[in-house]
Amino acid sequence: MFNIIILPGDGIGPEIIKQAVKILKTCCYLGYKINLLYNYIGGISIDKYNSPITNKVLKICNESDAIILGCVGGYKWSNNPIKPEQGLLKLRKQLNFFSNLRPIKCPFKNIDFIIVRELTGGIYYGKPKGVSKQIINSIPTWYSYDTELYNEQEIIRIAKIAFNLSLNRKKKLTSIDKSNVLSTSKLWRKIINYLSNFYNNIKLNYLYIDYATIELIKNYKNFDVVITSNIFGDIISDQCSLLTGSLGMLPSISLNNKSNCLIEPCHGSAPDIAGKNIANPIGMLLSLVMLFEYLFNNKVLSNKLFYAIYKILSFGFCTLDMKNYFKNSKILSTEEFGDLTNYYFLND
Repeated sequence: MFNIIILPGDGIGPEIIKQAVKILKTCCYLGYKINLLYNYIGGISIDKYNSPITNKVLKICNESDAIILGCVGGYKWSNNPIKPEQGLLKLRKQLNFFSNLRPIKCPFKNIDFIIVRELTGGIYYGKPKGVSKQIINSIPTWYSYDTELYNEQEIIRIAKIAFNLSLNRKKKLTSIDKSNVLSTSKLWRKIINYLSNFYNNIKLNYLYIDYATIELIKNYKNFDVVITSNIFGDIISDQCSLLTGSLGMLPSISLNNKSNCLIEPCHGSAPDIAGKNIANPIGMLLSLVMLFEYLFNNKVLSNKLFYAIYKILSFGFCTLDMKNYFKNSKILSTEEFGDLTNYYFLND
């Protein structure tokens, strides 16, 4: 029995989550034992409980085999001192989801590499951080500050994930940092360079983050496994959506040292299109592909869903955000794409 908690979140979250649930219900029909629970995170949790995630939800998540999360945030909470995103950050940190895998894949263009993003350290969590006022040049002036922190153990554990992943792929690893300027990047490079001595059959190379943003788009075939810090991984994975046609195409899975995992698409809550039935559910569905592989340990089921999704795209169907990527395509709604995926998943 797999116990899975569903956290639809805000914006388009409930719409894309619904498409994933269709697939899970089909899995139940096929004989898999899955128990689904629903709860709140983000802005909707703030509205109900004045907290972006409650301790009760954190406890349920910790006891579950997997968490399926839609997305959090929106204009509604822009002026609220409690931010929806704080719920997501707290969930990742408290359940120690330190390893975030973001595949950049498109069979139509022979694109296939994966970004390994450290997820619970760095500038998003470092302290001190805040906003204050001081006298500068005799003028009262607001200033803000964040702190980038990494320790040796955090870097070692994410590096081992990346090296071991490389062993099962093309044995090629690229580490992205800014070690010509940042002290954290200098430590990052030093530790990864040391660990490479234990992986002699892995070809390791380094890129500075500024140059990497060019190379990842221009020469994507040169990459296989990419490892980087929290903030750099956040930025470059979103940038790589240019390769797949839309940010709505990108999935992710986050892992810890336990057996549970968190899946979520890489995109945001897109409040401007929420409720219009035009959101792209592919990032969510491809995250489910990863869930089947990592949690269910079922490559057959994982491939079955992956090929169902890409069969639809190969037939010339896509959602509105992909219309410029797939020329002369027929536009499907969120519901239609989910229904068609479920049909091919069940019948092929």
